[in-house]
Amino acid sequence: MINIGSERMSEAFRAAGRQPNWATRAAVITFLLVIAIPIFLLLLLATFAAAVVFMVLAGINWLLGRTPGRRPPEAGRRNVRVINRD
Repeated sequence: MINIGSERMSEAFRAAGRQPNWATRAAVITFLLVIAIPIFLLLLLATFAAAVVFMVLAGINWLLGRTPGRRPPEAGRRNVRVINRD
């Protein structure tokens, strides 16, 4: 039984193994330039954007928390007995 596909595959692997070092180096550099660096830059940009959004929302929360009179002191509490220690 002859399997032509596996013979072609083994020949392709042997040919790849015989390639000079510069071909492998060129393939790695191409991979880095085309795939790895753009993905890294997108992740860096997403991290920066998330940090900016978090800081802006934290600042808004801080400003709204400092404004008096917008909420009663017991807002958000249910079935809780508050002990005032004066």
